[in-house]
Amino acid sequence: AKLIVETDTFGSRVRIKGAESEKYICMSKRGKLIGKPNGKSKDCIFTEIVLENNYTAFQNARYEGWYMAFTRRGRPRRASRSRQNQREAHFIKRLYRGQLPFPNAERQKQFEFVGSSSPTRRSRRTRGPRT
Repeated sequence: AKLIVETDTFGSRVRIKGAESEKYICMSKRGKLIGKPNGKSKDCIFTEIVLENNYTAFQNARYEGWYMAFTRRGRPRRASRSRQNQREAHFIKRLYRGQLPFPNAERQKQFEFVGSSSPTRRSRRTRGPRT
């Protein structure tokens, strides 16, 4: 899925929007990731934290200590159970390839997120061999 990262204010506060769905990733009060058409509320704003290992973690602006995280299968993980040092909360940004969808393409950059590149022994064991 392609995600558009928009800056909210100066610094490292961002809003993340799905390119196809046009919805913003937000966090409910129970820690679940949800999509909303309007991303102006504080539960849709994340603080971008660059970690020591050059990965990026996204902490919710309203619920401090809660991080956006996804499991190995790509399912969202409950934020109340995720921490900054866990692998599920680490993201890598890549520049968008091709024509940028923005009118001011030279001023704004678009990033997309990638998951882990190679399956682990455990995931191969549970999923079975690839065909």
